Amino acid sequence: MVDAENIRRAIHLMYPIALVYYWLPPDTYIGVGKEYIVVAVLVAFFVIEAVRLVTKFRMPLIREYERTRIGAYALGSLGIGIALVFFPLPVAAVAVCGMAWIDPLCHSTKEGGGYPVVPIIVYFDLAVLIFLFANYQPYNAILYGAVGAAVAIVSEAPKIKMIDDDFIMTVVPLIVMGALSASLGGLLP
Repeated sequence: MVDAENIRRAIHLMYPIALVYYWLPPDTYIGVGKEYIVVAVLVAFFVIEAVRLVTKFRMPLIREYERTRIGAYALGSLGIGIALVFFPLPVAAVAVCGMAWIDPLCHSTKEGGGYPVVPIIVYFDLAVLIFLFANYQPYNAILYGAVGAAVAIVSEAPKIKMIDDDFIMTVVPLIVMGALSASLGGLLP
């Protein structure tokens, strides 16, 4: 039997599907800018969340502690939306894949051992591979990978009652890698 936790994990692992956004044409074949599609999806999620919170509807897959606050799926989607609309593909891919794949790893290594070393190493490896695939120079891939990994794992650790770590683990690395990029004169391939 499949339980709710396994379904949530499977959905979490599929978040990077959102990166298809970068391959869509600017007008999404229907004359609407693709960034408007992202905003429309986010509005839909937050309308669903508002209705759920106001009516106290017990939506499947929402954890008990999320019953009285915005759900992780909505906050995680907001972080992904920010990545898609405001950041270039390599940085967004690192942040989105890092949140989707490394956040569950953080939880399992906290329970089974290896935290935070294993998640940092895996995030770093993932980031470096993505940056190298995006034709970054190896030293830039290593620099951005190290910064992204450290910031992501540090930002995932604190538990902030009303903000899910899916949002924080996406947005904080985006901001820090963006600031690093700006300080170096732009994203350096």
